Formats: sequence, structure tokens, C-alpha cells
Amino acid sequence: MSFEKILSHPEILAFLKEHKMKNPTSIQSQVIPDFIKGKSVNVIAKTGSGKTLTFALPICELLKEDEVNFPVTDKKSAFGKPRAVILAPTRELGLQLHKVFKSIAHHAKMRVRLLAGGEGAKTNHLLARDNIDILIATPGRLSSALKKKELNLKETKYIIMDEADQLLDLGFRRDLVNICGSTDSSLVHVGLFSATHSESLDEFCKSVLPEIEFTQYNSEEKNKLTQTVRTFNIYVTDKEKISMTEAFLKNQAKGNGIIFVNKHDTVDALMLELAPKFPKMKFHALHGEMDARARKKNYDRFLKEGGVLIATDIIARGMHIDELVWVMNYDLPFEAVYYIHRCGRVGRMSTEGFAYNLVTPKDVNIISRINEAIKNQSAIRLTSFDEGKFASVKAAAKPKASTRLDKKKKQLTDLKEKVFKKIRPSERKHLKTIKTSSTPRYKRNDKEVISAKKERSRRPTGKLDSKNSSVRPNKKINTRSDAKTSARPDSRSEKRIDTRSAAPRSAPRSAPRSAPRSAPKSAAKPASRPTSKPTAGRTNTKTNTGKSSKPTNKR
Repeated sequence: MSFEKILSHPEILAFLKEHKMKNPTSIQSQVIPDFIKGKSVNVIAKTGSGKTLTFALPICELLKEDEVNFPVTDKKSAFGKPRAVILAPTRELGLQLHKVFKSIAHHAKMRVRLLAGGEGAKTNHLLARDNIDILIATPGRLSSALKKKELNLKETKYIIMDEADQLLDLGFRRDLVNICGSTDSSLVHVGLFSATHSESLDEFCKSVLPEIEFTQYNSEEKNKLTQTVRTFNIYVTDKEKISMTEAFLKNQAKGNGIIFVNKHDTVDALMLELAPKFPKMKFHALHGEMDARARKKNYDRFLKEGGVLIATDIIARGMHIDELVWVMNYDLPFEAVYYIHRCGRVGRMSTEGFAYNLVTPKDVNIISRINEAIKNQSAIRLTSFDEGKFASVKAAAKPKASTRLDKKKKQLTDLKEKVFKKIRPSERKHLKTIKTSSTPRYKRNDKEVISAKKERSRRPTGKLDSKNSSVRPNKKINTRSDAKTSARPDSRSEKRIDTRSAAPRSAPRSAPRSAPRSAPKSAAKPASRPTSKPTAGRTNTKTNTGKSSKPTNKR
């Protein structure tokens, strides 16, 4: 079957002839005739099957027929009222669709406009004063323009949702409800196009578009890639990803390619790491956190200059990039469906493409989900993690250079070990340490303080205390040390007792006049009294054990 059998307008056929398109694909030959007849369609087909032309060609054909059958006399009344609306989930996909429709409009003489981020408020505001045949927009911008009453969809006949399942996944449901509610359901024809099936899309059609009957086109090759994609699984660890990517770019990478990652921080890190090491290669970054102008500038530069594009999944859906040879999954995607869309950027239009996957041990769970999503597609299946394969393709790990920070960390760990190290009793050094407020708690030792007090109490003070001649043992002293001291006689203590029992040459004035309460009543009085007269008044004296004796008035 040729295009001439399903399309009739000469200007559309001239476009096909210029681009050397003779025969439609299988999905095009099924959908185009039914859409021209006025049916609403829900199409699910594999990537690279020609879904864009499946809705672009019949829409242009129908609009050209309406110009002949229903000519517009008052052009001012048609300002801001597009005849067909094409919705795209991302700005990049909108730019691609705009380019396709522009190439058809070059022959068909139609006005195609783009409403997306980064175009500027003035450009979007001018749409309200313009005749629009085909409007390509993102849901957020179009919903905002409808609320401001800059656009009107009451006379819109055709609404196409490209990558319809992703439109719902990205949180555009509220905007889509607003857009569909702004149209005349009895007049509009809807086309849903995607590469993967989504249950949320079926629920959306039943709840938001209940009056529209969809004709289903579930291709047998849905959730698949073309057989021209060759896949290579490389087993690495997380630390070896950078070195393996560098080795790949140095030895294997040929032509233009895309490195897919999961997070925008990884995009910036890879740019800083790879760009200085490969000055001859051209690197471009693209992720959703970038400004709209920066995204447009980087993407246009990649299409013009080529090289390596480091991007998130923002570029994974629906994009057709000429002369793209390979893709690398630096991170396997969180959702198994995105693996199909990532690898679907290559191997399009019967050309050969290559997909390289960096597989780590933590990717075991996602591998099973990916293989479930791509059933009967042995060309891109991911094998489970194999330690043998992993060891055979390890990248050469570079020795880690020591820095000042590493030295500081080592010093800190050594200091912690010294402070908190548990010392055995045999290794403990018995140094005299005194508890003070300035002494750190970990340096205080109760046993050493007790032994120091005991030694001070045994020293002769020069005070006479005949009633308390012996030193009382301290209760806190270790029993082991007491046993050792009791085993050997101490000559110093005997001499001290003898000298205290004898009468001194001159008694001190502060000597006690009566025996303390602790002394027994039968204690003998001293042999001779001191010649010096005792002073009147109360006196407080301390014994060697630290206790004070109560004063008495007896003479």
C-alpha cells in the first residue's frame, strides 16, 4: 500500500515526495484512513514506528479540506481560535513537533504556532491576535492562556495528545481537564498516541471524555524496541562508573550519543568531570531544573554541533535525533518503562543503534521489572547480576590521593583512640592527680586521689594527740592494698607512736583540754601538764583523721 491510496491532497503528497516517502508503516496504514473518516483513536505502538506522521498527515489533510468546504469570511473573528491543538509533555518534544508541522506547512500553506516555555510573554500574547491553524503547546502554558482568555478552543476540531501516558505521569491531569472542558465535545475529535500502555490513561478517558468513543489500536509490537538496537551490559560498582565512562568515551564511543542519568545533580557532576578530560569532545547538559532559555540553547547546540548530551529522562520520550548512534544508561531508570523510551532514541528508521547499560549490584530489582516490561524482546534483555561477569569487566581503580582533609581526619581518629581507649589495671600508671574544676573528667582517677590523701594523713603534723595516736584507715582504700600493707611491718608508724606517747618539750597552745567523745573513759591522763597556761575561750582542733573535737570548760 502506498500513501497515494490513503491520502489525496496534492500538497500533502508533494511533501511526501520531497522526503522520498512512498509506503506507510503498518500503524500508519491502519490509523490514517480511520482518522480521516472522523474517528477518535487511541494508538499504542512501539518507538520508531512513525507515530508523529500518523497524526500529522491526516490533520493537515482534513484542515485543507475544511478550507475548501468551510471558508472563513471574517478573519478577525477567528483570532486566537486554533483549529487543531497538539499537546506535548515537554518543551523539547514540542519543538520537534513544531519542526515537523512546519515542514508540511511549507507545502500546505498553513499557520503553525508554538506555545511553550522560553518563548517569551510577548510572543504568547500575540497569539490572541493571530489566525492559528495548528497550535503546538505544553498543557501548563495552554491552560494558563485559557484562564487569561487569550485563546479560545470552542471551534477547535482536533486535539492530539502525544505521549499521552507521560502527560498524566508528569501531573498535567488538572490542566488536561481544563483544556478538554474548554472544547465542544460534539465537535472535537481526539487522538491519543503513546508507546506504552497506561491504566491511568484508560481511567482518564472514561472520566473526562465519556462522550467520545475511541477506536483502539494496540500494536502487537507495543512495549518493544526495534530489533536494530544492540545492547551491551557492563557490570561495575558505583565507584567505578566514572572510570568506566571515561574508558568508554576514549575507546568505544563513535558518533553522537546520549548519557542518561536519573538526577540533575549527576548531570552537573558528569559535566565537571568529563569536559576537562576530553577537550576535543563536545558535551552538552540538559535537565528539568535548568532555565527554559538555557535548555533551548543547549539542545539546539547539540542538534547543530553534535557530540555527547548528558541528560535526564526529559529527553527520553518521543524525541527523534538524526545521526544518533548510541545511548548509555549511566543510571538504570527508576521506572522500567523509561528504559524502553531511552533505548528507543536509537535504531530508528531501520538504522542500527547501540545501547550500553552500566549495571551495579543494587540494580537487581529493577532488572527484573525491565525484563517484565520488554517481554519477548531478547535483543535488549538485561541479565541478572553475575559476580563472574562483574569481575571480568572491572575498571581500573585509581589510587586515592591523600589530602589535607584526610590527614586531619586521621589525626582526629588517633586522638579519639587515645582518649577513649580502655587501659588495663596492670598497664595503668599510678600518678598523683587531683580533682579540680579545670581537670577533664576522663583524666580524673578516684583511686589515685584516695591514695594521695592516705599518704598525706600519715605524715607527722607536729600536733599532740595522745588520745588518737593511731591513724584510722580510710574506708575507700582498696582492700588489696590494705592486705599488702598489713603483711609487712612499718617501722615509721611505730616510731611515730613512740614519739607521740612521750611528753613533748613544749606543748602547743591549741592542745585539747579534755578527751574526745570517741576516747574511752578509762584512758590515762598525760603524765605532766604543759607549763604554759591555756588560753581562755573555745578552741577547735582537728585530729589527723580530719574530725574536730568539741571544746569543754573544765579545768
